[in-house]
Amino acid sequence: MPTTPRSRSQARTTRSWILSGMDFGDTRRKPNFAGKIAVAAALTVMCIIVLKQSPGFGGTSVFSRHETGVTHVLVTGGAGYIGSHATLRLLTDNYRVTIVDNLSRGNMGAVRALQRLFPEPGRLQFIYTDLGDPKAGQQNVFGERV
Repeated sequence: MPTTPRSRSQARTTRSWILSGMDFGDTRRKPNFAGKIAVAAALTVMCIIVLKQSPGFGGTSVFSRHETGVTHVLVTGGAGYIGSHATLRLLTDNYRVTIVDNLSRGNMGAVRALQRLFPEPGRLQFIYTDLGDPKAGQQNVFGERV
């Protein structure tokens, strides 16, 4: 194929390579700021409504209710040897118990054995979290269950 020299009808303009891909003649109308605020407010209201209607939002957990004469005890490390025996004694004495453990030394078998011995709802609760991490521990123990 023979090569022919190209001829241009226009002179080449020199542009900076940074701005070479941008079109400056864009005449589209940009969305207004008030519309964005209205959409954000509507989405926020919808999220609040959905969260309030969810079953876990209103504190309907058995562990969040206060009963006269029933003491709720938090046992850290309750899946270990000493903690599981302390939990067994508390449950035998009709306390309501929440075990918080990261299972680094304890085991889930001890918690399952306690759950089989005391199957009534609201007697025994297990939360898997590490209290050495203050942010995660506080969120997992108090953020969802108070």
